Amino acid sequence: MTPSNFGLHKLLQNGRETKKPVVGSWLMFPGASLARTVAQMGFDFVIVDTEHGNIADDEMHIAVGVIASQGISPIVRIPAPENWIVKRTLDTGAHAILCPMMSSAEEARALVSFAKFPVPHSRRGPGVISGIRGVGSPFAPAVFGQTPREYTATANESILIAVQIETVEGLNNCEDIAKVDGVDMLFVGPNDLASSMGFVSSDHPNIPEVQDAIARVLAAAKAAGKYAGMFCLTADEVQKRFEQGFDFMNLGADIVALAIWNGTELNKISHLR
Repeated sequence: MTPSNFGLHKLLQNGRETKKPVVGSWLMFPGASLARTVAQMGFDFVIVDTEHGNIADDEMHIAVGVIASQGISPIVRIPAPENWIVKRTLDTGAHAILCPMMSSAEEARALVSFAKFPVPHSRRGPGVISGIRGVGSPFAPAVFGQTPREYTATANESILIAVQIETVEGLNNCEDIAKVDGVDMLFVGPNDLASSMGFVSSDHPNIPEVQDAIARVLAAAKAAGKYAGMFCLTADEVQKRFEQGFDFMNLGADIVALAIWNGTELNKISHLR
């Protein structure tokens, strides 16, 4: 499959045109069988969380390949905006990276440079972003169904770069971050954002200041012509955020599903125990 029919850029653009959200799931546990099961459920993407999840480098490689084999987009949330981490992540064949704790336009420009291959001088011009990503992974082209030469020539356009706004500094700079060439999406991390603002993180749905901050990030993304993403735990939240204007939402996570289902069912037999 090629980037033209297999990737987040096409999904997000189609979503805007048809007024439908792009909805995915979130993995915090490792395992090929788990990744395959979630990828078969009908989501548009699956995020492999290497920041807070129990997912190491080799498990990230496995999960990305398995998710892509089911015809949906694998995204990796990296633990930090470091060059070697970005390179290792994209070399798995991930369709997108999600970078946490983005606080300034300077950091965003550095992240973009890490994620983009150097562009040959003959192809450089207005609007063309040339980066410093190393060439050499045999795995990413296979995931995209391309030759290494094809992948290197198209990856700069087909890979999506999303950054999380989840600190006061990032909030204050979100308009400048959104304008950085190569940043495709601003994604709100509401728990860390609330915590950074001085509130209890889990109380964020009911804090007006946090909701105003979320609206500011959304407005910054839209003003810059970028996509806006939001962390959601329930279907009601997905609908609310989509109606608010967000393009991209996760619906819960593997650990959330386990906790809610088991908690609900155990509670039904509490009188027996």
